[in-house]
Amino acid sequence: MTRVEGLEKLFNPSSIAVVGASNELHKSGGRFFKELNDLGFKGSLHAVNPNEPIVFGKNSYHSILDIREDIDLAIIAVPAKIVPQVISDCSQKRVKFAIVHSAGFSELGADGKELERELLKHAGISGTRVVGPNCMGIYSPSACINTITQGLVSDDDVGSVAFVGQSGWVTENVILLGHERGLRFSKVVSIGNQSDLTIEDLVDFFADDPQTRVIALYAEGIKRGRDFIKIVQRASSLKPVIVWKGGYTPGGSRSALSHTGSMAGNGALLNSVLTQCGAVITQGLEELIDLMVGFNTPVLSHGNRIGLLVEAGGGAVSGCDAAETLGLKIPQLSQDAQREITAVLQGIIPPFAAPRNPVDIVWSPAQNAIPLFVKCSQIMLRETDSLVLLNYLNYNEAFAAAMSDVRDRAGKPVMVIPGHIGERRQGMALLTRYGIPAFATPERVMKVLAAMAKYSNFVKDTNL
Repeated sequence: MTRVEGLEKLFNPSSIAVVGASNELHKSGGRFFKELNDLGFKGSLHAVNPNEPIVFGKNSYHSILDIREDIDLAIIAVPAKIVPQVISDCSQKRVKFAIVHSAGFSELGADGKELERELLKHAGISGTRVVGPNCMGIYSPSACINTITQGLVSDDDVGSVAFVGQSGWVTENVILLGHERGLRFSKVVSIGNQSDLTIEDLVDFFADDPQTRVIALYAEGIKRGRDFIKIVQRASSLKPVIVWKGGYTPGGSRSALSHTGSMAGNGALLNSVLTQCGAVITQGLEELIDLMVGFNTPVLSHGNRIGLLVEAGGGAVSGCDAAETLGLKIPQLSQDAQREITAVLQGIIPPFAAPRNPVDIVWSPAQNAIPLFVKCSQIMLRETDSLVLLNYLNYNEAFAAAMSDVRDRAGKPVMVIPGHIGERRQGMALLTRYGIPAFATPERVMKVLAAMAKYSNFVKDTNL
C-alpha cells in the first residue's frame, strides 16, 4: 500500500467522530461538532466526550471505542497529554484517519517530540493515518467539512484548486482571501507538524485527483527532500504546482523552528531546484493568491505574446512596462487586424490612435459595449497568446459569459483589470468564477502571465 492510497476517505469520509466535542462554542471541539452538524456533513456524525452525555442535542460517547459503526475520520481536539491515549483508542477501533488539532508537540522541544513519537507509535499499530498535530485540519466542500474557517460550505463552493499549508494563518487566509477573489477549492489541508502525513503525500495525491486542476502549497520544512522534488516534478508535468517556501531567511528559519518544529533549510537553493522541476515559485500571500487565480483559468497561455485592450492610456503604458520588464511581448498587430478593429470601432467611439497593440479605445459606449469587446478580443487573440482587458464595465453575468465564450473559442486565456478597483470587487470575483481571472493592477496580471509562459515552456520540454 502506497503512502497516499485511500486518502480520498480523508476528504470524503462516511463517518466522523469529534473527540473533545462539547456544548461550548469557544472550544474548538464544540465549534467543529456544531459546524459539521449545521453545515450538513453528508455522513454519520458522533460526539465523544466522557464528561458531557449530550452535545448539541445528540448523545455523546465516553470513548470512540463505544461507537458501534466504523469510523473513517476522528477529529481530535483535546489537551496534548491525552492525545496518545485517544490515538491508541483510534488505532484499536481501526479508524482510518485522525486529525490532531492539539498543539504542544515537537514545536515545543524535547518533551513535545517525545509525546509526538508516542502518538505515532500508537497510530502505527493499525495504520491510522495522522494529520497534524498542531494543525487546523481540512476543508472539503464536496463533503461539507470545514474545520479551518467558519462557514463557506454551500452548493457553489466546490472548485478545482487544492492547497496544503504548514501554517494555519496562511491556510485560512488562502481560503478566505481566495474566496473573496472568486476562487473555489477542491480540497484544503492545514498540515501542521507533519508527524505522519506530509506535504509530499498531499501533493502526490492531488497530482492524480480528478477534482483538482491547480495545486498550491506553503511549506516551512520539508520532511523528505528528495521525494518532495520528485513528486513536485511529476505533479508539475500534469498540472500547475505553485510553491511558497517559507523560512528562507535566517529569521524566518528560526521562526519556522518554533512554529512547527521544522528546519527550514536553504530556501533559495530549493526554489532554484523546484523551478527546474516546473514549479511556479512565489514568496508571499498576495502573489500566491494571484497565481492561484490566474492558473485556475480553464486554458493556459502557451506563449509570451500579450494583447492589451484598454480604455485607459495610462493602463496601456503600465501594462507594456510590466510586460516587457518580465520578458513578455506586446506584438504589433498585422495591418489586416488593425483594419478589422478600426471597422468595428468606426462611428461608435471618438477618434483614436491606430490599434496596433495596445488597442486603446478611449472609452466604451454606454450601450451595447459587450459586442464591441467581444469582436475586438476575437481579432486580437488570433495574433496573441493571451488577452488582458482594462475597462470600466459593470462586470455582470452577460459580460462574464461572453468573454468565457471568447476564451473557449480561441483556446487562450482572457484576463481583466477593472478601471475602478474598489467599485468592482464583486464583479472581479464573478469573472474569476467564470474562469476570467481578474486582477487589481497591470503589474500583477503580467507577473501571472510571465509565470504561465514559463510553465508552458516546462510542459513543452517535458513532452518532447
